[in-house]
Amino acid sequence: MTESPTQQPNEPLKAGELRRGQAALIRYVAAGAANNALVGSTGALFLLSLGATPFHLGMLATFMQLDKIGRLGGAELMRHTGKGGIMLWGRLLAAPVTAGLALAAALGIAGEAAIWATILVLALRGALQQIGNAAWWPLIRDVTSAGSLGEFLGRMRSFQRLLELALPIAVGSWLGERPEPTRFAPLFGMGVIVLLLAAWWIRSIPERPMPPTQISLWRRVRQVVAVPAIRQFCLYLGIRVFLHSASFPFWVIVLTERGMPVSQFVWMTSFLAVGQLATLWFWGQLVDRRGPRLALRLPLVSIVLLAAMWLWLPDGSWSLLIWAAILHLAWGALEAGLQMGQSRVMVDAVPDDLQGEGFAVVIYASAIGGALGGLFGGLAFEHVATLGIDHADYMALLQVMTILPLFLCLRFTRRIPKSS
Repeated sequence: MTESPTQQPNEPLKAGELRRGQAALIRYVAAGAANNALVGSTGALFLLSLGATPFHLGMLATFMQLDKIGRLGGAELMRHTGKGGIMLWGRLLAAPVTAGLALAAALGIAGEAAIWATILVLALRGALQQIGNAAWWPLIRDVTSAGSLGEFLGRMRSFQRLLELALPIAVGSWLGERPEPTRFAPLFGMGVIVLLLAAWWIRSIPERPMPPTQISLWRRVRQVVAVPAIRQFCLYLGIRVFLHSASFPFWVIVLTERGMPVSQFVWMTSFLAVGQLATLWFWGQLVDRRGPRLALRLPLVSIVLLAAMWLWLPDGSWSLLIWAAILHLAWGALEAGLQMGQSRVMVDAVPDDLQGEGFAVVIYASAIGGALGGLFGGLAFEHVATLGIDHADYMALLQVMTILPLFLCLRFTRRIPKSS
């Protein structure tokens, strides 16, 4: 939100501004980790406490992906508010919506109407945050102008994963094995405070000014889509997120069906964080020194091979806990590599003068894939049981299909200059 009146759009920030901007983003992402632990990762569990079915969870996953469409609106608005400004307003407006969710949880309202109302409130909350998130990658590009993207992302995500390691343990301990809806109210209330803190921390972040333009939003979007590297990446990302959204949100049902308490499933988020935290430095160094290709191919091949674990899913007790911990540790490490590689490909592909629109189009492709995946996943998850197919086998099949994005990433265009 802070820019020099004489600074040009392509002029890098000064060294002190880079440090201040990176510190602000790290604080902001810390608030985001807390926000996700308190509200984002518990939303599906709250729905289950209200009596939701797999179809409801699939619809929640669909809406949460469609929320990302809001980034296109955010890309246009931030030309008027500034990058930090749109992020500030996204968090401020999401706070009262989250407060409404906390109130509903405190009142203990249940039933079909409450389930759909919760899905819509979570979707609205997500949409407001996504409008603000339109400035996320443009700001990262601004504050890493004179530094290594991989090094900064590794440092930022390490701090984020430390919080994601500790918070889910506390949240899971609070919720217990089979929580009532009212048990979620304090978590949602703390989520409001975290959103306000995020808005405060991002209010004065240094940023480069947006390049002036007289071109309409939709024409700028068409210019973005005309870039071959962006088209290739969008196709890859849409399919990968489709497969992820069709399977990952339903792990909670598969594992709790086998006897895992809700509190232990929440702890699995900590194992995801450990896997990411342990490998972030390695992936960051690999991307900075060798480029993003290997950081994409290794995790995708490993995810296909890891599908075999679902064929040996145990029932209950310590064996299930150990099995789930190993899966989440490995998944966290592989996701860390994918995120690092994908970030490098995306940042390289987006032209400097179309930052907001470019990153929004990529996220839009992710949203389409995720929305379709969540809808398909919810319907298919309920249907496969009627065909006599075990849910664990269905999870394995979806994971093997990761071979599709693996094939697509082999065809990526090499890194291109950041130019219009």
